[in-house]
Amino acid sequence: MKTPARTPAAPAVHVPEPLTYAPTVQPAPPAPVAQVVTPQGDVVTGYLMQAADHHSPAPAQPQPLPVWVRSAALLMPVTAGSVTLAFWGLSLAVESLAALAAALWHLFLCLLALSAVAAVAVTWRPRRGGATATATATATSRGPFGKATAQATATVKK
Repeated sequence: MKTPARTPAAPAVHVPEPLTYAPTVQPAPPAPVAQVVTPQGDVVTGYLMQAADHHSPAPAQPQPLPVWVRSAALLMPVTAGSVTLAFWGLSLAVESLAALAAALWHLFLCLLALSAVAAVAVTWRPRRGGATATATATATSRGPFGKATAQATATVKK
């Protein structure tokens, strides 16, 4: 049996056609080039950093200030006024505060003298039986509230 030879109308190997598509990323335009002639006559070619026809973008719309910034800006004069008023009041009261500090210092000295008298009275022992020892301390100070006097007497009997 004989098989007739076939002559195909199309080639036996299939070659696909190349696909064409549009690229998603546009290529950047080439950088502008400038040629400069130096005073010596040399021609120098270089890239420009910014195109001559490049326009700067319009400024963005101003954003509203946050609430905390507005609150702080409104509270600043009030705080400054309060601090100023406080320091003014302290400047008026400085003499009274100095006098009060002096009165407290004198009170401390009076208590120190009283404790010294009590310590001497307790530690001092008479040599003879039945003897008594008496110690008295008086401290006086003057302050803005008048005169203050403290007197302490300690008696030890054996």
